[in-house]
Amino acid sequence: MTSSFAMFDWLLLAVSFYVLYAGIVGKGKLYSVENIKEGMEEEFKALSRKIYIFLGIAMVINSAASLLRNMFYAYQEVTPATETAKAVYDYVAIKDLGAFSFMKPVVFDIVSYVALAMTLGLIVLLVVKMRKYIDKDAQSKSKQATASRGGSSMPTSAFNFDEDEKNAK
Repeated sequence: MTSSFAMFDWLLLAVSFYVLYAGIVGKGKLYSVENIKEGMEEEFKALSRKIYIFLGIAMVINSAASLLRNMFYAYQEVTPATETAKAVYDYVAIKDLGAFSFMKPVVFDIVSYVALAMTLGLIVLLVVKMRKYIDKDAQSKSKQATASRGGSSMPTSAFNFDEDEKNAK
């Protein structure tokens, strides 16, 4: 494949290690969720940690399968084009896998797709479970407070110069 796909796989691997690390340690930006119901913070954090650990593992498997396929196989021209037939391209082994010769490109693809499905399923599970712990009343109150400040979530005092002119007089 192209180097842009490999770059994406490396980026996904880095993100997956961050998610796995955050799941193990229990700290980080992944846990900064606002408006958690009172008294449910610890329960939410424990559930999030479990989901992040499994999510990180699924993401590592997904990106590792793609990287290993590209490490052991190259997509190359097998049969050159003739006047009557098009060129044939297929995966060609570039390294000997020895006892793991059963690991054909299709096996790497299946492992990658299964891990991707698990990743997406865990993300959906996280969102569904997160909704259980979010205090919708606090969420609507914060939206009302934002609307009363002029509809902006940015601080307004830093940009309101009229008050400074009034105070100077």
